[in-house]
Amino acid sequence: MSTIMATAKRDYYDVLGISKNATQDEVKRAFRRLAMQYHPDRNKAADAEQKFKEINEAYEVLSDDKRRRTYDQFGHDGLNQQGWTGGSNPFDIFNDMFSSGGVKFSFGGDQGGFGNIFEGMFGGGNRRKSAPRQNQPIYNLDIDGNLTITFLQSVLGVKRNVKVTTKHQCPRCHGSGADTPNDVKACPRCHGTGVVTTRQRTILGVMESQEYCPDCKGTGKIITKVCSECHGRRYVERDDLVEIAIPAGVANGLIISYNNKGNSWGNLVGQLKLTIYVQPSGLFKRKNQVLYAKAVVDPIDAITGTRIKVPTPYGIKEIDLQPNTNPGEEIHLSGLGIKGIKHKMFGGSANGDLIVTIVYALPKRYSKAEIEKLKTINTTKNYEVEQFEKWASEEVS
Repeated sequence: MSTIMATAKRDYYDVLGISKNATQDEVKRAFRRLAMQYHPDRNKAADAEQKFKEINEAYEVLSDDKRRRTYDQFGHDGLNQQGWTGGSNPFDIFNDMFSSGGVKFSFGGDQGGFGNIFEGMFGGGNRRKSAPRQNQPIYNLDIDGNLTITFLQSVLGVKRNVKVTTKHQCPRCHGSGADTPNDVKACPRCHGTGVVTTRQRTILGVMESQEYCPDCKGTGKIITKVCSECHGRRYVERDDLVEIAIPAGVANGLIISYNNKGNSWGNLVGQLKLTIYVQPSGLFKRKNQVLYAKAVVDPIDAITGTRIKVPTPYGIKEIDLQPNTNPGEEIHLSGLGIKGIKHKMFGGSANGDLIVTIVYALPKRYSKAEIEKLKTINTTKNYEVEQFEKWASEEVS
């Protein structure tokens, strides 16, 4: 069964080496220092790239006031409940922090071409940019989608087969877009580098900026004959039937990620991220783990006391109605609410309760003979109660 799985993460404040009451300036300074220290272009240690990504993820949360408040109150689980997965490219964050003057170095590859920033900072004025690596995905590996389920399915959990259109690296040309290897040549404009350089004289001297080559789109290659299978797109599409397991207790708007269900490129496979929309129920209202429902009863039953039928997500249940039960009184049914969500955001136990509010049915017109009989014994079923029990039984069945 595919559900959201997360490995244990370090505390974001510990990652940046700051206190929990650090100012935004202190957050930014800590990020700049550590990002420079662990950027893979400068630090060749085996764990440098992983630490660099961890530093960027921590900064992405703590530099955003809303995310930081959620994290301070609920931790990593709170961010997950809001659908945040920390999916931003860490090199984009680094680029935004260190680039200046409107010049952006966004050249793809493992490190987004940001090693060139360091060349400008530490290696002098002659900055040489590299073309993107050819084995990098040309599209987002993750797929975003929506799935609508019924209220009872959200409470009980459900498995659904959904059709997903996925993209995959072309198996014939292996993502080159060319019909054969001989149908590829170096771009004459950028001479195979994938980038072009422009120079502008300013009062500070000659400023250089680099951008994708417009002829080859940054690949450094020109295709003379396109692949007959993908027609030069470098990828193919197919429709997959994917079994999706929705866990019990999901709330409306929750985003669930399914590993290895997204687009692929070579050995890389993305996630399928589904936003779950829950149809409203005619019987139940939900507040966190607790469910609320109504039970329509005959006033005479409420006065004399009897066994009544009440709807629950797990079927119709019979309960004892005590004598002299007034309209609006609540009956708490332990453990018949939302199951299986033990979460500090909601509090309480793992299983929520069902709270049933008693509603008096409008009395039907009785004959004089029926009224006399009712004075001694209550045997007449109210029509409104019968209709309610029929309707409730259909919804929870």
